[in-house]
Amino acid sequence: MSDKQNQIHAFWAEIKDALKLNVNYAKFTAAEKLTLLLTTVTFALIGFVLISLFMFFLSIAIVRCIATGTGLIWAYFIMCGFYVFLLGIVIAFRKQLVINPIARFISRLFFNP
Repeated sequence: MSDKQNQIHAFWAEIKDALKLNVNYAKFTAAEKLTLLLTTVTFALIGFVLISLFMFFLSIAIVRCIATGTGLIWAYFIMCGFYVFLLGIVIAFRKQLVINPIARFISRLFFNP
């Protein structure tokens, strides 16, 4: 009887060790994925800020060029119309431009080994 109890005890200890290892592996994997996700979000935010600054100064330069022919107020209206047009395109194609790339990134991140 004692031999069977030792075998059961050893088997139970192995199961507990395997479960602990699986939990630790899941924690490390989650930490790795979360780190990659937060790094990507941080780089995206930095890129967004830099591109926004670039677009701001480029817009001012384009307005100055357009203003020589149309006047400053109309140049700003033209630039505003361009950005409204761009916003309309982004809204119209939001699934292809925004939703699908984010969904692909998240699914690749969490479901591919």
